[in-house]
Amino acid sequence: MFEKIIVEDDQIRPFFRFLLSVVGIMTMITAVGFVVVKMPSIKNVDPEITQLFWYNVLLLPLLLGLYTVLTQLLEHRPLGSVGLAFYGRWKNDLGIGLVAGGGMIVAVGCLERLLGVARFSLSPVSPEKIAFGGVFLIVLLAVAAVGEELVFRGYPFQRLVDSGGPIAAVVAMSVLFGVTHLANPFHTWISMANTILVGVLLAVCYLRTRALWLPIGIHFAWNYLQGYVLGFPVSGLLLPEPILVTTVHGPVWLTGGAYGPEGSILTLGIILAGTIYFLLTRRIYVTKEMRELVLGPRTGGSGGITITGRSIVPTEKH
Repeated sequence: MFEKIIVEDDQIRPFFRFLLSVVGIMTMITAVGFVVVKMPSIKNVDPEITQLFWYNVLLLPLLLGLYTVLTQLLEHRPLGSVGLAFYGRWKNDLGIGLVAGGGMIVAVGCLERLLGVARFSLSPVSPEKIAFGGVFLIVLLAVAAVGEELVFRGYPFQRLVDSGGPIAAVVAMSVLFGVTHLANPFHTWISMANTILVGVLLAVCYLRTRALWLPIGIHFAWNYLQGYVLGFPVSGLLLPEPILVTTVHGPVWLTGGAYGPEGSILTLGIILAGTIYFLLTRRIYVTKEMRELVLGPRTGGSGGITITGRSIVPTEKH
C-alpha cells in the first residue's frame, strides 16, 4: 500500500521526485555555505559580494550534477530536458530574454528619472576599474541567473507542474522565490510583491517555451543593467564599479530606497505588463525538439500548455 502511494507505473510519482530534488538542493546549499567562508578574497571586491560570487560559482556545478542524476535515473532523459538543451531556437529565446529584461529595468530607470526621483551621473573611477567591474559582474550575474533559474524554474518546479498542475506550481515556487529574498537587506512589502510577481513572469516564460533560456536572459539582463549600467542596488546589494552613479530621493514606495528599484511601485507595473505580454505573445512557443524532449512524442491535439484543461497558448508557431 505504501509503495503504491510513492510509485505509479513503475516510476516514482512526480511529487516525491520534487521532494527528492528539494532535499538534494538544500543539502548542497548547506555544504556550499560552509565552504564559502573559507574561499579567498577577491581584490577590490566587497567581502559580501565576494562570498556571493563563490557561493554561486560553487553551487552551479553541483546543481547540474544533481539534475543529471535525477533526470537520467528517474526521468530516463538527458540533462537538457530541464530546459538547458541547445535546440534550434535557444539563441533566439535567450536574445529575447536579454532584450526584454534589459528593456524592463531601463523603463523603470527612465520613469524614476522623469518623475525626478532619480539622478544619474558618470562614475568618477578609472575606466580600468569600470571594465573590471563589467567583466566580473558578467560572470557573477550569469552564473547566479542560471543557478536561480535551475532552482526555482528547473527540476523541482517542473515536477510540481507534473503533480499539481501549472497554476499551483507557479504560485508555490513564486511565493518561495519571494520569501527567499527576505534575507536581503532593506526589503519591503513592495519588494517582496515584486519578487513574487517576477517569479510568475519567469515561470510563464518557462512554460511558454519549456526551456530556461528565456527566463535566464531576462534574469541576467535585468540584474546586469540595474546594477552595473544604471548603478542601482540589486535586491539591496551595491555591485562594484558601475558605469553610472545613481542617487534617489523621495518616498521608498516610489524609488525602492536602499533596496533598489525592485522595491518600487513603478517596477510592479512594469513586471505586470511584462507578464501579460509573455503570457499572450506568439513570438515565443515550445519548439518540436523541446516538446518531444520534455513531454515526449504526441499524436494529435494542439499540444498547448493547459490550465484547467483548456489550452491557452500554442506550443509551436504555424
